[in-house]
Amino acid sequence: MKIFRWYVSTALLLGCSVVNAQDVTLDQLINKALTGNYSVQAARLDEIKTDAQIAEVRANARPQVNLTGDYKRYLKIPGQVVPASAFGGPEGSYSVLAFGLPYNLSTSVQASQALYNQSLMIATKVAKTSRDLSALQTQKAKEDVAYNVSATYYNLQTTAQQIAFLQKNLASTERLIQITDLLRQNKLAKGIDVDRLQLSKTSSQTQIESLQATYNQLLNTLKLLTGIPQADSLTVRTAIDETVPVTPANEYTINRTDLQLLDRQKDLNGLEQRNIKAGFVPTVSAYGLANSTVYATGGDNSYIKNVPGYWLGLQLNWNVFDGMARKAKLSQKRIDDQKLDVQLRQTRESISMDIANSRNQFLVQQRNLGTNRGQVALAEKVYTQTQLQFKEGTVDITDVVQAENSLREAQNNFLNTLVSLRTAELDWKKATGSLINQ
Repeated sequence: MKIFRWYVSTALLLGCSVVNAQDVTLDQLINKALTGNYSVQAARLDEIKTDAQIAEVRANARPQVNLTGDYKRYLKIPGQVVPASAFGGPEGSYSVLAFGLPYNLSTSVQASQALYNQSLMIATKVAKTSRDLSALQTQKAKEDVAYNVSATYYNLQTTAQQIAFLQKNLASTERLIQITDLLRQNKLAKGIDVDRLQLSKTSSQTQIESLQATYNQLLNTLKLLTGIPQADSLTVRTAIDETVPVTPANEYTINRTDLQLLDRQKDLNGLEQRNIKAGFVPTVSAYGLANSTVYATGGDNSYIKNVPGYWLGLQLNWNVFDGMARKAKLSQKRIDDQKLDVQLRQTRESISMDIANSRNQFLVQQRNLGTNRGQVALAEKVYTQTQLQFKEGTVDITDVVQAENSLREAQNNFLNTLVSLRTAELDWKKATGSLINQ
């Protein structure tokens, strides 16, 4: 494993500018994403909006004051038909009389206060439940972005290591080309051996270019997930941690946000049903009104008179029959409640499946890690022996290339298994709801 450890610690330094001395870690990327990600920011704005909605609901329970004004200039004062006998005229005849003055200005101030309104009380509880729902949606957005950042980071790690190994392999191939060409000139090697090495070099260069493009795409994805502008530079730590994660336990606590979201939605649906039922109950409110009406006329016999008025009252509103609309709405909400029950059962089964699959995958990759570690040790031994045999002239250059490729493949498989193990751990945390602190 000595050669492998040396490759892991120095391969990236020997490669192109994939990383530098000050690289961002996964934890730093996640912390950045939890504040800078655009989905998280939007979810937090929804929380703030919910607080404003709660304030609106509470405002409806406070006294309401309305000021109204009305000005009329009658070009012709409207009349009323009255019996002529009321003014001394003959019975059975009628007269048209115009009451009032041409100028009218009326102002009134009315204050009202709801005394009993079930819908208003339920609306306050709905608003508070909606706030809890918004907080859970923000938490869900954070969990999603933490998972996406981690998964993208692991893919980027694998890509960076593949680039580093290919670059090291390319440098070794170029040295072999030089040595083999000298041997060919001294008639100790064939020209086809140099051609084979040239083909291997070209293949490595093509793979490096393709992987470099993939690396840049993953880096841009990390920028988007963490809220970093695309024009800014970002370098991340791509050295893979060889520490084996702790095996998931058989006993665990499920703290899934999506389950809590469904529970809150059921609570909200129950409150909405209560609100619909409250529509059958009358509402009572008190009010007080102050009114002032000014009557006036112009001309030689100008006249102006203010007539005030004040009164208090109680108002009862009761929608006795609404054409069965409330019953239909209540039926819809009950169906929604049944759908939420189905979604809860489905989500719990899906969680059980995710936990079982992630734990099984973890155990499989854990076993593969031990196997691949042994393959690396064996490939290192074969590569060292093949180099000695090549120097002694007992094997040709093809055997050396094959041994080196086998070593690179074994090393790559080992690193890929490490990443797969980390990914299985990530899936386990997602399944149990332990991606980030609540």
